[in-house]
Amino acid sequence: MLLCALLLAPTVGGRARLSPRCHATAAHGAASMNRLTVEAQGRASVVDEGVPKLYWPMLEHLFGTMQRRLPGLRDLEIPAGLELAESDKPRPASRMESWCFQSDHFCKIRATYIDAGKQSQVLNSLWYPQPQYDLPVLGLDLLSFGPKKLCVIDMQPLPASRARHHELVRPLEPVKQRYPLFLGEKSDKIYSDDLFFSPAMLFGRFKDVHEVETTLFPAMMEYLDFYLDLVHAAEPDASDAARERVKEGHRQYDQYNSERDPAIGLFKSYYGNDFAQRYVYEFLFTSAVPVEGAPH
Repeated sequence: MLLCALLLAPTVGGRARLSPRCHATAAHGAASMNRLTVEAQGRASVVDEGVPKLYWPMLEHLFGTMQRRLPGLRDLEIPAGLELAESDKPRPASRMESWCFQSDHFCKIRATYIDAGKQSQVLNSLWYPQPQYDLPVLGLDLLSFGPKKLCVIDMQPLPASRARHHELVRPLEPVKQRYPLFLGEKSDKIYSDDLFFSPAMLFGRFKDVHEVETTLFPAMMEYLDFYLDLVHAAEPDASDAARERVKEGHRQYDQYNSERDPAIGLFKSYYGNDFAQRYVYEFLFTSAVPVEGAPH
């Protein structure tokens, strides 16, 4: 679930930062503070002086929520030299940072922030529950391209549990109704079916930047709190059959998105095929396998 490439203007060249696969060895101990603490200076664009990072406060909120609510939170080890992507061209300059974590309840939480100044600001995050929890995957895409804003937040069902997962998110309907700005519907141009989308999806396009603070931020906080309440209340099933069913759902989710995500083709044009391949299969969708002729 990374829709940013639909509108992101291309940059050419760069140094990539990638995270390991979900089953990679986690770093010892709790998640390090330098990975979870966002400095105040991080709220200002590093590529466009005087421009704020529109969604950075939401990244701070995500990190703070992880620290408060996720027992056993720890880093997933990131190989040296794969920690940052920056454009080599001054115009349009861009900087992409990525993070990857694990906890007692989540086998993988990844986050990406793209800062391209006034041109674009993107926050993307995906949360995969541990396989003993048969629960939806949480996905967030918060996008800004000049005056255009596109935001998607969804508890995305796994195919084998689709009907039950839809029932789990039904109590979110009042949240959706409180925020009519996000009652829109996704385009079928890229994702032509609803296999991995729920009725509780928040989807909105808008231009008023003030809506980010007054509407989007509180909606995201409500959605995240509901999701984590659901996770903490869930009864784990550690049987081999149950765990394998969830793992297979994660594999299907990753495969589906690795073949459709519109960002992938543009990553190739920005940073080359090698970068795109590694970023997709070592960070974004780690359970997927490359498919010849995928439509990106």
